[in-house]
Amino acid sequence: MWAGAYKDDRYLQALKKLGDFLVIAQMPEPQPGWAQQYNYDMQPIWARKFEPPGVSGDESQEVIQTLMKIAAATGDKKILEPIPAAVMYLQRSLLKDGQLARYYELQTNKPLYMERDGKNYRLTHDDSNLPTHYGWKTAARLDESREQYSRAKTGEAEKQGPVADKEVRDIVSALDEQGRWVSTYDGARLVGQAKMAVGAKYLSSERFSENLTTLSTYLLQQRKAGN
Repeated sequence: MWAGAYKDDRYLQALKKLGDFLVIAQMPEPQPGWAQQYNYDMQPIWARKFEPPGVSGDESQEVIQTLMKIAAATGDKKILEPIPAAVMYLQRSLLKDGQLARYYELQTNKPLYMERDGKNYRLTHDDSNLPTHYGWKTAARLDESREQYSRAKTGEAEKQGPVADKEVRDIVSALDEQGRWVSTYDGARLVGQAKMAVGAKYLSSERFSENLTTLSTYLLQQRKAGN
């Protein structure tokens, strides 16, 4: 983490403040998840015109993951306390197809969507005519969260499989002449993307992050092995 890399405790203190904020930002029962955006009074509010106030299935799962990472980095187990209620809430809120809605209406907890009305948007509980530019539903990762939470409570480190030499060679060899990992658009929806034709070349921040994480893990693995 940054505090260890730069020998500066300010980064650790900033991380602790983030954890404290996320604990405070948890919504009360019976919807103990997290909203996508808040005002200064910690009330869920509108963001873009298709992002209504509500409890977010996607952001709630991300907060759960973040709290566990903060607990591992700081050693503060109190940061984990919001997680069981949040996971149970999300379990209760699963859609019929096993996914989570991006938004759940405050108080009623009904899945909340938007549909186009000309150039504007209209709130609806109906998911039959959703605009395609936004992730209105998200995959549920609750089993994974439960397993990680069980390990986090005991202080057990996240299990990280060894990175093979071949995997590293493949990642490095995939760099182009400018040192970039270039992806080819296959038609699948990319969150927040500009319009692209199938076959178009683009730079994926997700691929960049995954590759750097793998390479960093490999270097740490080699250092521990004395190589």
